[in-house]
Amino acid sequence: MVVSGSTDEGNDIFATLIEFDGRWSVPAGAMSCCRATAGAMVGVYEQKFPEKVEVEWLDKSENRIYYGEVTIDKAGYKLAKSLPTFTLSTGEVFKEIKPYLIIGMGETGEIKVWISNTPSAGVTGRVLHELGSGQAQWRENN
Repeated sequence: MVVSGSTDEGNDIFATLIEFDGRWSVPAGAMSCCRATAGAMVGVYEQKFPEKVEVEWLDKSENRIYYGEVTIDKAGYKLAKSLPTFTLSTGEVFKEIKPYLIIGMGETGEIKVWISNTPSAGVTGRVLHELGSGQAQWRENN
């Protein structure tokens, strides 16, 4: 599985935590684009499909630190194992599909979790299933 964070276009954030089930995490960092698209990606091996994700990020434009937790739909595991192929604009068909688990952090504190068969839009056959959502809390960045 490949894990990535995303945010709305034009929303510059710095993610400080993306942690799954309180047991394992992926590197976080600066993000500025695009919603439901896998930006900086990390391959994850030998980990159980997660049941929850905890995130924290700094939104410099508002000088706020957002933090929250979202439960991930257990059906995500089955979806990850049965994602369809997709086709590039060149006609090339990708048959060896990796599941992309995308964690979205929105400009007003919304958190979304999606699973997809490709990192970004613009290909024929892309699927994007929402597996969870929630609203982060915030505190001032001192």
